Amino acid sequence: MPRSLKPQEGPQSRFMETPAQICVYGGAAGGGKSFGLLLSPLRHKNVRGFGCTIFRRNYNQIFAQGGLWDESQKIYQGIRGASPQMSLGRWKFCDKNGRIISTVKFAHIERDEDLAKWQGSQICEIGFDELTHFSEKAFFYMLSRNRSSCGVTPFVRATCNP
Repeated sequence: MPRSLKPQEGPQSRFMETPAQICVYGGAAGGGKSFGLLLSPLRHKNVRGFGCTIFRRNYNQIFAQGGLWDESQKIYQGIRGASPQMSLGRWKFCDKNGRIISTVKFAHIERDEDLAKWQGSQICEIGFDELTHFSEKAFFYMLSRNRSSCGVTPFVRATCNP
């Protein structure tokens, strides 16, 4: 992670540092939960083949003004090799020759019927922003997609309000 980007001391830093394969970060609005979720994949941005997908319940929660996409721009734009691809809802992190090393993608799961679209996926880091908006079925199904061959042990990070 770039030196200028670091988690706040306290819950946010514990969220980032935990070795747990599944970690849920809860708290009131404004506590830095989504910021922590966006920082998390940066730890592995230089691992070739690493991929992270961060989910919200619907498209608007990602791309509305002030949503996850806007926040990701504030964080990722200054990182060497970072390049946004808004039409694909992702950031790619490239080496000096322009080859993709890793990606952070934003996606939504509005209904359980949407889960079949993820069949066959391998996602090393799965993020759920506001986990309580997703069904239990969606959460457990996506755990079956939490796998990888990039060398990083797959893990899940989620946020929620109390």
